[in-house]
Amino acid sequence: MCRIGLLPALGWLIVGGALLVGSASAVQAQTPTSCDTRFAQAQKAYYAAEFEVAVARLRPCAQEPTLPDSVRARMYRLLSFVRLGQNDEAAARRAVESLLDLRPDFMPDPSEDRPDFVALVEQAKTQRRARAEAKEDENRRWLRWTLGAAAAALGTAAVLLLGGSDSGDGAELPRPPSPQPPE
Repeated sequence: MCRIGLLPALGWLIVGGALLVGSASAVQAQTPTSCDTRFAQAQKAYYAAEFEVAVARLRPCAQEPTLPDSVRARMYRLLSFVRLGQNDEAAARRAVESLLDLRPDFMPDPSEDRPDFVALVEQAKTQRRARAEAKEDENRRWLRWTLGAAAAALGTAAVLLLGGSDSGDGAELPRPPSPQPPE
């Protein structure tokens, strides 16, 4: 009698586990879809000049760790549009920087993108190149300084090892003349 009661319970346990696993994968599959929906809603809010609504729609997906970079890049692009619509250039700049962090090769489309967005992207890229060149110059200066210091140390070591003689014969340097007493 215990065996008969145990089998149905075991069956329900297996079915329940399968449903739990199935629902977990459905939640994972739903995240991009819900973010796609939220993106569409945010875009609609942006076009309606409802900028805070657009930001509220984008925020949960921007914090989603499993969101693909391509979707995240689209969201940062739209967020920069929203921030420019709010005349908040600093926030728009941060969104563009985040976009370029994900896709450094991003090229705005002047026929589809806002002109101020295109200018902001170009400005951010120019500043990134300048920072990279400055860092490269700094690295070169550090390398030259290091190599120069190493050469000076080797030269000093060579002079000390050779006894400080220019002729290499080990002769002492002549003594300077003694000062003459005043007359």
